[in-house]
Amino acid sequence: MDALAAFPVKISRHRFLTWSIARRILLSLAVVVTMVAAFYTEENWRGKRAWEQCRHELEAQGAVFDWNTRIPPPVPNEQNFFSAPQMAEWFAGKGSNDLSQRLDNPKTHSISFRDTNEIRSKRDANEYLEWSNQFLPDLDEIRAALKRPYARIDCDYGQPTTVLAPNFMTIRNLVQTLAQRAHCLLLLGQPEDALQELTLIHDLCRVLECAPTGKPITLVGAMINVAVRGLYADCVAEGLQSHAWREADLRALEQQLSEIHLERSLAETLIDEPMFTLRTFESSSRVELANLFVGPNSSRSMKLLLKYGPRGWVYQYMVFHTRLNQRFSAGFDAANQTVLPRKMDDAGRLLQHNMEHISPYNFLSTVAIPNWLRAMQRFAANQSMANEGAVACALERYHLKHGDYPQTLDALVPQFIDKVPHDLIGGQPLKYQRVDSTQFLLYSIGWNDIDDGGFPGNNVAEGDWVWGQSSQGIIR
Repeated sequence: MDALAAFPVKISRHRFLTWSIARRILLSLAVVVTMVAAFYTEENWRGKRAWEQCRHELEAQGAVFDWNTRIPPPVPNEQNFFSAPQMAEWFAGKGSNDLSQRLDNPKTHSISFRDTNEIRSKRDANEYLEWSNQFLPDLDEIRAALKRPYARIDCDYGQPTTVLAPNFMTIRNLVQTLAQRAHCLLLLGQPEDALQELTLIHDLCRVLECAPTGKPITLVGAMINVAVRGLYADCVAEGLQSHAWREADLRALEQQLSEIHLERSLAETLIDEPMFTLRTFESSSRVELANLFVGPNSSRSMKLLLKYGPRGWVYQYMVFHTRLNQRFSAGFDAANQTVLPRKMDDAGRLLQHNMEHISPYNFLSTVAIPNWLRAMQRFAANQSMANEGAVACALERYHLKHGDYPQTLDALVPQFIDKVPHDLIGGQPLKYQRVDSTQFLLYSIGWNDIDDGGFPGNNVAEGDWVWGQSSQGIIR
C-alpha cells in the first residue's frame, strides 16, 4: 500500500522533470533564435549601411550607379546592324550557328604569321582561298549591314542577366577566316584584296563596341574586341615586313589604325561590368544569386552562404567589388590614353590576396570578379600595337619616298602622319631607332615600365612591346 501511495508522487515528479527539461530546451532554442535573429539583423544593417555610405561617397565623386543610364536607346531598324537579314542570328547571343559552323576549318585556326601557320606556299594559299570563296556572298551581306550606323542587339535590357552579348564563336571564326584570307592574298601579291579583308575586320569591331553609344559593353565583348584588334595589327605587320603594301594601302591602313581606341571601350566596360554585378545583387534573391554564381565546380559552402547567409554580406561584397574597381580605374586614364601599370599591379595583388583569404565579406570574389589585371595588360599591349602600327605605316611611306628611314619620328609629321601617338605606358614618346636604310626598331616600354632596349619578354607582363613581334591577338 505504501508503494502504491507513492506512485502518483513519482508520476508527478517525472512530469515535472520532463516539463522542466522541455522548458529549458525551449528557452535555449528561444535564446538561439533570438541570437541568430539579432546576428542577421546586425549584419544586414551593417552591410546595407556600408554599401549606402560607399555609394554616396562615390556618387559625390561623379560615379553613376543607375542601371537605366546604361540602356541604349531604341534605334530605327533600317539603321541597326542587328536588324539586317541574318545579322542577329549570326552575331547575337551564345552558341554555334549556321555561319560559325560553316566557317570552321583547321587551317583557319593556324593564323599566326610565323612558323605555326600551315599556309606557307602559293599553292596552299590558292587552295584556302578556293575553299573560303564560298563565303563571299555572306561577307557581302555583312559589309552591307555594317553600313548601318548602329549596333544594338534587340533584347531585354531591364536586367543585366537578360542582356545579350555579341556571339564570340561566330566573330572568332569569321575574323580568323578573314585574317587567313588576307595572309593568302599577301602571299599571292594581291595587297588591295588583302586590304579589303582587313577593312572588314576593322569595321566589324563597331559591333563589338556597340556603336555609336558604346553601351553597354560587357567585359567579354571588350576583350573579344581587344583580341580582334591585336590580330588585325598582326596582319598589317606581315604586309609591312614583306613590303607588300603600296602607298594607297598604307594610307588606308594608317587611317584605320589611328581609329583604334580600345581605351574608350575599356572605359565603358569599367563602368558597365561592375554595374552588371551590382544591379544583379540588388535585384536578385539569394536563391537566384546562388543559381547565377555557383557553378558545378563551386564549393558547397559558397552555395550555402549565398542561399542562407545574411543579406548584409552581399552588401559588404558590393562595397569590396566597387572599391576594387576604383583601384583598377585609378591606373587607367582613357582621356589621356595612358596606363599606370604599378597601380594596376597593386589592385591585382589586392584581388589575389582577397581570393586567397576568403571571408564572409569577399567570398564571391572567386566567381564574380573577372581577371581585370590580365584584361588590362592585354588591352594595353594590343592598343600599343595599333599605335605602333600607325607609325610603322608612316615610316614605310617615308621609306617609299626617300629610300631610307628617318633619324627621328618627328620627321614624319605632318606629311606622313598627323601626330605621332605616345607610349600608352606612362605617356612618354614611343622608342624609335633607325637601324639602317632597310630596318628600324619601334617599341613601347611595356608593362614592366622599364626600357629593356627593344627586347620582348616571354609574356605580356615582361619586356618591351616591339613592333613586328606577334601581339598574341589570336582568339582561342
